[in-house]
Amino acid sequence: MKRTFIFSILTLALMMICQNAFAYDYHVNGIYYRKATQQLPGGGCGETFLIVVNDDYENTYSGDVIVPEQETINGETYRVLYIGSEAFYGCINLTSVTMPNTIVNIGFHSFARCPLLESIDIPVSIKQINSNAFSYCDELDHIFIHKNEPFFLWDDAFADINDHVHIVVPCNCIEAFEAAEEWQGIQLYDDCGNVGIGENEAVALNAYPNPASETLTIEAEGPVTIVDEMGRIVRNLFVDNKQTIDLQGLSSGFYFVKAGTEVKKVMVK
Repeated sequence: MKRTFIFSILTLALMMICQNAFAYDYHVNGIYYRKATQQLPGGGCGETFLIVVNDDYENTYSGDVIVPEQETINGETYRVLYIGSEAFYGCINLTSVTMPNTIVNIGFHSFARCPLLESIDIPVSIKQINSNAFSYCDELDHIFIHKNEPFFLWDDAFADINDHVHIVVPCNCIEAFEAAEEWQGIQLYDDCGNVGIGENEAVALNAYPNPASETLTIEAEGPVTIVDEMGRIVRNLFVDNKQTIDLQGLSSGFYFVKAGTEVKKVMVK
């Protein structure tokens, strides 16, 4: 991907100065923070804010973590703007992280290797997600993006996860995201049930019997989506060679089974 936007993006991303050399400055209500100050484009200092970090070690956090919009420390109130690089890295007992609508940047490897993390919500305030932010999160199934326009991604922001994680953008926003250079090639879904084109590789796909009544057997390798004639998602699954699914609850009609760029039309009786 071209890097023509790097300097403007880094400016927008609130470059930091006057930072302490230590990994964290404060430990408040179970969360570790580093304090930083915004560097203004014309020079000088702007807002002082907080970055969520760890306590110098992996596996700092566990359970359900709620990051606040701001914290008052020593009589001063600071907004929480960054999820720092490796902040939640290797937190094997972390089950969820709730981020406030102040977070503008998610750092390198910030949520990597969190095996119990199943879904995460990206707030509307986000401006940038860095490389490998969610890598090797084996149980991660959904990333819900609440901003309705594309923002900056590093080349491999979704490395190791886009083959099994549903990246969901707001309703009817898929085309806008796919038109952005850094979002091309990422399989997207939206929260009204539409599926983007993406640039997935061709996948061998078979679905039978056709017509089907009670069950449908799907042969494929990787994520498979079943949508109805209106383009609405009715099933999401991950197929390892072959899987038979129960069609109970599906009304009669035509459905489309999608794996990568392959599509099979199936009639359900």
